[in-house]
Amino acid sequence: MNQLAVSTVLTVEDDPIVRDDLRTLLEREGFEVLAGARDGVEAVELAREHRPDVILLDLSLPSLGGVEAVQRIREERDVPIVALTGYSEMLVGQALEAGASAYVRKPFAGGEVVTALRDALGAHGRRAIEAQRAESRSALVQLSTMLGYPEEMGVELERRAFADGKVWRFAE
Repeated sequence: MNQLAVSTVLTVEDDPIVRDDLRTLLEREGFEVLAGARDGVEAVELAREHRPDVILLDLSLPSLGGVEAVQRIREERDVPIVALTGYSEMLVGQALEAGASAYVRKPFAGGEVVTALRDALGAHGRRAIEAQRAESRSALVQLSTMLGYPEEMGVELERRAFADGKVWRFAE
C-alpha cells in the first residue's frame, strides 16, 4: 500500500459487480473507499455525508442521471469528479460542463481509473493552492499599497509568506 496520505473515494455505479470491482481495485491501489452509491440521488447524499477527496461516478444512473448528480454535488462542494461512461461524446461534454474533472470510457482498464483519479486529485490540489496564493497576494498587495508601499512589495511578501507556509487574507 502507498505510504502517502490516503485519498478517500466515493464510487457511484448502479451495477453491483462493477461497484465491487472498483472497490477492490481502488483499495488495492491505496485509496479508502468510503461508500458506494447505486444512483444519482444516493451519490449526492453520500457526497454530502462523507465529504470524499474524489468521486468516481458513472454517468448512466437511475433516479438522477450522472450529469445532474455531478452538477448538484459541485453546487455544494468543490470536489474532483471523474466520470465513467460508455456513452457518447455529447454526454461526456455535458458532464465536463457540469463540473466533472475528467472521464474514463467503459470498458476500462484498472490503471486508467487509478491514473484519472490521481490526476484529478493533483490538478484539484494545484488549483486550490493557486487560489489561496492569489487571495493572499491580493491581500498583501492591497495592504502594502494602503500603507504607501509599491505593489511589488506585496508580491514579494506573498512569495516569502508562501515559502514559510503562510496564507494572508482579510478577515470577513
